[in-house]
Amino acid sequence: MMELQMTESTKGGATASAQAIRAEDIFRRYPDIDAAEVKEAVTFLKKGRHLDIGLVTGTTDIKDKVEAFRQEHARALGLGWVEVTVFTLFFVVMLAALIWLLAK
Repeated sequence: MMELQMTESTKGGATASAQAIRAEDIFRRYPDIDAAEVKEAVTFLKKGRHLDIGLVTGTTDIKDKVEAFRQEHARALGLGWVEVTVFTLFFVVMLAALIWLLAK
């Protein structure tokens, strides 16, 4: 199934998705947001397009609010044990493969 996204041009010529526009609105109203909006903002910061995250977090007039949100929700924004485990396993497998190749 094809997903369509609305876009809006920004000052620098880049386009922000509907998700980025929504996230910017949430951060503008922060801390006066509900639990669902907190979850939406966390999801945006963890899984959003890198361009969108940069566009939103780089917006001068909301930088302080984004930073306050990140500090208050640091635990939710951090890596969970699954991500740490996957990264560690990947690193160990790559290191083992390198050692095996060099030992030949």
